[in-house]
Amino acid sequence: MTYSPTDENGGRGISGPTGSSDQPRVTPSLLRDAQTTCPRRLALDFYGEKGSSDPLGRARLRDPFISAVRSAHGQGGPIESKSFRAPDGLEPEEQLVFAHASRWYEVLYSDRIVTNYFHDCEMPTLRKGVRVGGWVDLTFVNQDGLKEYRTFDLWRSRSPRDEPLELPAVWLALLRLRPWICGESDQSDGKIRVSWADLITGRRCEQIVNMKTETPELVSKFETSLSEVEARADVNWVEPGIGCSQCRHLGHCPAHSGAITLSATRKDIKPGILRITPTSLETWIRCPRAWRNQVLLSIPASNDGGSPDHGIMVHAVLRFIHDHGSCSDLEHVNEVINAHGGSARLRDEVLRHAERCPVTAESFGHELALARYSPAQPATHAFLATAQLDAVWIHDGILDARDYKTGSRRTLRVADDPRAWVQAWVLGSIAQQKELRLQLRYEHLATEIDEDPEFWELDEEELNATEERLRSEIIKIRETDSWAGVNEPTACRFCRYRSICPDSAAPGEATWLEIQPPASSAQ
Repeated sequence: MTYSPTDENGGRGISGPTGSSDQPRVTPSLLRDAQTTCPRRLALDFYGEKGSSDPLGRARLRDPFISAVRSAHGQGGPIESKSFRAPDGLEPEEQLVFAHASRWYEVLYSDRIVTNYFHDCEMPTLRKGVRVGGWVDLTFVNQDGLKEYRTFDLWRSRSPRDEPLELPAVWLALLRLRPWICGESDQSDGKIRVSWADLITGRRCEQIVNMKTETPELVSKFETSLSEVEARADVNWVEPGIGCSQCRHLGHCPAHSGAITLSATRKDIKPGILRITPTSLETWIRCPRAWRNQVLLSIPASNDGGSPDHGIMVHAVLRFIHDHGSCSDLEHVNEVINAHGGSARLRDEVLRHAERCPVTAESFGHELALARYSPAQPATHAFLATAQLDAVWIHDGILDARDYKTGSRRTLRVADDPRAWVQAWVLGSIAQQKELRLQLRYEHLATEIDEDPEFWELDEEELNATEERLRSEIIKIRETDSWAGVNEPTACRFCRYRSICPDSAAPGEATWLEIQPPASSAQ
């Protein structure tokens, strides 16, 4: 199949909304991730190929919150707190997030009297041959006539460092709103206050944008991003990996034999095809309610789970060392470590790895992202697994996969860790293709860990057994509707939802409440 975008009008400019699917379509996420998205997925999304239709967990909070804010502002008076009432259909954790976000919204915006403006961007906006979609949140007019666009985060996802316009979702929304911002005549000054707020932590970032002067730069940014999409989109070019976990086009994908397009049933919060990762499977087995909160509903964590910064740095340093030399070259190692701060802890962990690294082996990849699909009958028992391996080596007839660990040891045997089941299974097809034995090791780099868990070597029979073990968990997920929490003190003590989960055996105060409101940074 060949795709070729057409633009009858020449150039691209904003016009009114359209519900047509005849033109290519872009969204902020598609523009943002064009350079890293699988080209096949990019092409199918861009040119409007129908894929699976799965529930969007974030919309469960976002949509009623938008309605509540509009009601709270009424006809231009002070914010009416009573309007912030979560709908009955939300889960208890979602209702707590809704209430928490409502309080922050009042703190951040109660000093402004505004009137609702109901924009027409619920449907994609046509930009001469390209449909521009994505969420456009709240639009208002202040008492002094200044227009305002407010967008918010309820999920602790991407945030701007200094200005809201750093986010594609914001500048794309402004382009779609430009006819309203600048008006029909030249009398409008084209200015709009853009306000982005994280309603979980209370952080706000604002700026005044003059769309009459900023539009050329934003249009250029759009043109450049769109050109990148058009250049990379190729339905015949497949790059399987972590991104497969978000793809709506698994059906007939060359990378996933037997995959079909399967959409969720009406009102089901589970997707048509269940996707698992090492972390998500471990969460599911530990507590189904925590899995639902995180994977299906995208509820922000109420409690810190420990900073991943050091572990991320260790993995990045080890990859750089191997990509540009050898971990047995002390001069090279010292140079890299010193460039990353030269801490004694980092040095000890890298040297501890070097003692166990198969330096003479053939490298198959570092931070290797893999995906594998398992077909089944009935189709609802199929699943897609994705995983990232820190390092994979080939030596002595073995596909030797390593997972670096910087924390405490959780298990005596790698084979007993649910995270390893996913890692081993996604690697299994590569081992079989190369006629190698598969071996999975955990390398604990912290100096206080005396011994690594027993490594796991899998033959074909054990790989098949691992697939069925994974499928049994998929069937359990399909059959689960109650989502009861584990209610066990040891498990709950380290849960990131322990302060808002009604089944928690270790309740406490949500760390959200430790954040104080910031001063306004409006220009």
